[in-house]
Amino acid sequence: MSLPSTIDVAFVNQYQAMIYSLSQQQKSKFSSRVRNEQVAGESKAFDRLGEAEVEEITTRHPDTPNNEQPHSRRWVTPSDFHTNSYIDKQDEVKMLINPQNQYAQNQARALGRKTDDLIIAAAVGTAATGNTPTTSTVAFKDESVSINGDGTVTSLGTLATAAGGGSVADFGLDKILVMLRLFHDADVDEEIPLYWAITPKDVEDILNVTEIGSADYNTVKALAEGKIERFSGFQFFWSTRITKDSATETAYRSIAWAQDGIIWGSSYGVESKIDERADKSYITQVYSRMNGGAVRMDGDKVHECLNKVA
Repeated sequence: MSLPSTIDVAFVNQYQAMIYSLSQQQKSKFSSRVRNEQVAGESKAFDRLGEAEVEEITTRHPDTPNNEQPHSRRWVTPSDFHTNSYIDKQDEVKMLINPQNQYAQNQARALGRKTDDLIIAAAVGTAATGNTPTTSTVAFKDESVSINGDGTVTSLGTLATAAGGGSVADFGLDKILVMLRLFHDADVDEEIPLYWAITPKDVEDILNVTEIGSADYNTVKALAEGKIERFSGFQFFWSTRITKDSATETAYRSIAWAQDGIIWGSSYGVESKIDERADKSYITQVYSRMNGGAVRMDGDKVHECLNKVA
């Protein structure tokens, strides 16, 4: 006796009992590399203290000098972000699993990418200054010099351009050494970690540089694993969130900074809540949220370097 033809249909719609996450950034790459602060309320001010002055004593019993300390201020105003997914009971039966944890993890990854976007925007964006968050602002170009696409250095008040005085150049040793000089010229304390967010294309370029890809100059890890963890004072990491220059889109705006040159402030981190919705036929709701904002704290500690796209 032959089996009924309907048996073929019985297994057609069987789903896999696991969920595989597609290729994506797993967590924030920037938040652990900047200064993190707790923010209570709508905004929080961070006071800055500049260089103090001293006077030489030239007489006996001189008057005590009064040298004012140069104070200034930066503001972080966090915003709230959230995302939500519904899981029907019928979906759980069809997939043969309960995907709640996977959904929450996927939402956390999305919020991590949003964190990086906010930090990148703050690094090269407009910073809030003054007595209140809306009193005054300062643009990136007005407090930071950077490296043009051709490797030349900008003057204060001028934004880096893709070509500068020539054509856009690949990322290389010459730009790394110029960037290191910018931090040294600004007297950035050498004990503060320096980070540099670059693109996958930049990684390819500098691994082809002898001084970086050779075991005579660098660690074997750069050769065996394609990781350039530290070179010439910088801790490098790659990110696909790096933006292009808005004028020509022929150069990526890689960012180098000292750790305390950027602040990430938040009232709470990524939070997820999983519960049933009685108003929607008792489906499962997976809800995630976060709060956060960023600001460039010191222009001398944040610089960009424009590198060739392709």
